[in-house]
Amino acid sequence: MSQNGTLLRSDVTGVIKMKALLTGMPECKFGLNDKLLMDRDGGASSGTRRGKSQAVELEDCAFHRCVRLRTFDTDRTITFVPPDGEFELMR
Repeated sequence: MSQNGTLLRSDVTGVIKMKALLTGMPECKFGLNDKLLMDRDGGASSGTRRGKSQAVELEDCAFHRCVRLRTFDTDRTITFVPPDGEFELMR
């Protein structure tokens, strides 16, 4: 925070845990409001409210082995076929 109370930077560290009880091999997808994607698609202006960006910047992500990394690299969606039971999708 600055001296006048303005937020200068914020960070969040965490994990996304899942519990899958699905039959078959369903493909699941998650889309994120990633800053890189918003800037690339020119959506930064549509993702703003009162002059502040609503996008997040993802850094140092680690994914479960079921995540298709090439898909994440190209279109920033987390695409995967979940294993049965509980697992950590993303850190």
